[in-house]
Amino acid sequence: MQLWQFAAAVAVSYLGLLAGFFLASATKEELPTARKYFPWLQRLVIIAIAAVVMDSFNFNTGLKVAAYALLLAVIAVGLNLQFFYAAFGVLLFVVSKNQNTLLIVSSMVFLFGLLTGSIHFDSKVKKKSPVLGEVEKLLISNASYLVVAVVLFLVLNYV
Repeated sequence: MQLWQFAAAVAVSYLGLLAGFFLASATKEELPTARKYFPWLQRLVIIAIAAVVMDSFNFNTGLKVAAYALLLAVIAVGLNLQFFYAAFGVLLFVVSKNQNTLLIVSSMVFLFGLLTGSIHFDSKVKKKSPVLGEVEKLLISNASYLVVAVVLFLVLNYV
């Protein structure tokens, strides 16, 4: 896989944050109803990403059970978005050798970004903050995804 292909997959999946933010701004009347489901959907997307990555490497059953138990413990303790976005960057690099899996995982990260952007809009912008400032904060606070994925790809493929 070439750098531009990998960088495009990472960039497009990262734009899910922006898409979710602006989608939420266009559907303000549905947000109160949907708000209670977004954190659960985020958790489901995280578990689905883990399942796809583990399935792509054909891990044995014991290792999968241990990984799911650890993942569920991390999710139960708290959902730290910056941690998960950095982990997604690592996972995207790990599956980058297989284009099909890369596209599936990056699509799931896009879906996670849709949910995260919608949650961020609902919790921040309704307090009359400047919209562009909130978009900037959202993108910068989760930029670890871009940095981790591209740096790992560059360092481990070109150095």
